[in-house]
Amino acid sequence: MENKAMIQQVQKRMIISINNPAKKLGIKEGDYVKIEIDEEKKELRISPVDWHDKDQDYFWTEAWQQKVKQSLKDLEEGRVKSHDRMNDLIKELEDAENTKNG
Repeated sequence: MENKAMIQQVQKRMIISINNPAKKLGIKEGDYVKIEIDEEKKELRISPVDWHDKDQDYFWTEAWQQKVKQSLKDLEEGRVKSHDRMNDLIKELEDAENTKNG
């Protein structure tokens, strides 16, 4: 993919139009974009991003995504357990915690 520079004039209130490049990237009105600033190079980079609710921020962290991937792998490879009663699950978790803590 080739880089193409476009020159835009900054309007009142520091507004610029990104209509043509946005169309090429599939960005539509109402979409969200990430704006990255490289102060050293004096550059801005605008990238389309998916948006999520603020109360779901934890889910999109690198650590949480790794846990989700590991869980899916465990599920796919049959490393799962089920319990008929809640008390059985609680006992297993308590036993695992006691074993972990010595």
